[in-house]
Amino acid sequence: MSKRIYNFSAGPAMLPTEVLEKSAATLLDYEGKGFGIAECSHRGKEFDCVIDEAIKRCKSLLGIGDSHDVLFLQGGATQLFTLIPMNFLNNSADYLVSGEWSKKAAANGKAMGNVNIVASSESTNFDHAPQPSEWKLNPEADYFHVCSNETVHGHRLPTLPKHPNLVVDASSEFMARPHPVQDIALLYGGAQKNLGPAGVVLTIVRKDLYAKQKKVPTKLWSFKDQADAKSMVNTPPTFGIYILLEVFRWLDAKGGLAAMEKINEQKAKLIYEAIDNSNGFYKGTVSIKEQRSRMNITYRLPSDELTDEFVKTAAKNEMVGLKGYRTVGGIRASTYNAMPVEGCQALASFMKDFASKKS
Repeated sequence: MSKRIYNFSAGPAMLPTEVLEKSAATLLDYEGKGFGIAECSHRGKEFDCVIDEAIKRCKSLLGIGDSHDVLFLQGGATQLFTLIPMNFLNNSADYLVSGEWSKKAAANGKAMGNVNIVASSESTNFDHAPQPSEWKLNPEADYFHVCSNETVHGHRLPTLPKHPNLVVDASSEFMARPHPVQDIALLYGGAQKNLGPAGVVLTIVRKDLYAKQKKVPTKLWSFKDQADAKSMVNTPPTFGIYILLEVFRWLDAKGGLAAMEKINEQKAKLIYEAIDNSNGFYKGTVSIKEQRSRMNITYRLPSDELTDEFVKTAAKNEMVGLKGYRTVGGIRASTYNAMPVEGCQALASFMKDFASKKS
């Protein structure tokens, strides 16, 4: 196998080497059957075993039982911005707007019905998530939607709010730390950051929500119908789901989500220390340190010219994907589950060396 570099891309992102190796072999020959996993019928017993094990392992990792369904949907988290209000927005819904993605979720909700923005940090360029003391919740809302980690702006909610119908977009930190799913009505996220390739949206739905579900134009857009069909109202992204299964196995072997959280804390600390000890050469973009993301570490250099040089020089040192999101600029290092500690050590060392030469 050719040498792999450190890919700090925000997504699609790195996958564990072990997962890629197993999935590549299975793509050619699944369990000695003479055909690959991507060639299996989604109605056949081979794929049925895959999806059953994926559901079982997902529930085990998240610590949930029969109260919630596990769905493997398509269309990206962006499609769920519309599907969630399409299904569950009956009277009004609350949205916390803390960054690029929660703003888009709220805009899609508004297209479906009455949306109340409980608080927004847009006036300060989303440099933090609004604090609970700022929220103006509607006690009659059908649900409360939050984004637990804002990929673009590099901050997260250290703890999730309590709400009877909490909806959480966890796309950029799904299974990077334990999730209190017992307190969440609907948890969702695109797979292409921590869990697998683009094309699958892992969705966890509390079953009592179905009683509140509206009629939708097609079963394809119905959470209940997808649950009843085991995510197979139409042909699902079979190979993507198989890779998710391999990632779930990998996470189990690593010790589960609490163990992954400790590793991710260690990785993020290396880079944040490089920022904080740079005498101001690097400036973090998040105004509340307790909210700093463990997945997407955002910071700026003294000039755009130095930023460009930083990105190009890092690439020559086998570290890629560091350019910030197109609307905000700067640097963004995404340190998802598959990024090894050694990658963060390499980046922190490079940052110190670059700053000492350019200061």
